[in-house]
Amino acid sequence: MTLEIKNMNISYGDRVILEDISFHLSNGQLIGLVAPNGTGKTTLFNAIMRFIPVKSGQILVDGKEYTAKDKDILKLHQLINFFPNQADLHENFSGTEHIKMYADMWAGRREDVQTIIKRLEMDDYVDRKVSTYSLGMRQRLCFAMVVAADTPIMFMDEVMNGLDPENVSLVSDILIELREKGKIIMIASHLLDNLDEYADKVFFLKDKKLHHIIDHADKREDFFKLVCTQKQAIALEQVFPMPNRTIHLGNSMLCIPIGKMTDEQQVDLYRLIRQSGDIELSVGPLGTAQYYSHLYGLELHSYSRGHSNETLV
Repeated sequence: MTLEIKNMNISYGDRVILEDISFHLSNGQLIGLVAPNGTGKTTLFNAIMRFIPVKSGQILVDGKEYTAKDKDILKLHQLINFFPNQADLHENFSGTEHIKMYADMWAGRREDVQTIIKRLEMDDYVDRKVSTYSLGMRQRLCFAMVVAADTPIMFMDEVMNGLDPENVSLVSDILIELREKGKIIMIASHLLDNLDEYADKVFFLKDKKLHHIIDHADKREDFFKLVCTQKQAIALEQVFPMPNRTIHLGNSMLCIPIGKMTDEQQVDLYRLIRQSGDIELSVGPLGTAQYYSHLYGLELHSYSRGHSNETLV
């Protein structure tokens, strides 16, 4: 199965929300979608689902266009399931009743419900009324409902919200299992490091457009990534000529591209870093969190390591 979006434009009156969005996804792809709040992630999901009007553009599944006609929307919703909002849960229903309802409404099978409950480790509370659930329990229930629907395409908005680290890991594992079954999955998330663990690609929205894509299958340039103070960064820059595209992230990270350095230059820089005091060093491509900080100019690394008056610019 394929999902293709062609030249999609979305506006509210004269206000343009998203402009000329195009991408093509196929079986067994798991896509992360990231951008600051209020810049169009949920709007994109709603537009593809035809929950909101689309000014122009095409939505195609397996090459067939799905328009705003009622019959097309009905068929589209049989193929794509959208992560439910916790506010839409029925307080007097049990978790099991919710999961069975989603299995019945979409392509799922009731005989799979208990397997899903066990896989998500929900046995000890799933038969209680939802009104007794914690935030994390509700979130796991919403995820279980999407899994039970078993649609070939799944959209998830902040699926990890309210989950503790153990359940973030559990849900991540199940997402990988769904991908291996051939699902097309798009996830909007603010857990950026987590996306690097399972996403095939990460889409970045900026200035109303699909601005950048990280493809984890591509070979990407390596960086020396230093967690350091401004004083330490300046000291390094005074004794070592930094390459072009050296990046200061937030107030405590310096990313130095090493792709065009000689082996000798890399060793010299490494020695200088190790002599510069308490600096955490890793080597590799920019991760989603680091590229996010670079692209949007945000301070993800807000800690100062005891030097609150020292910031990188």
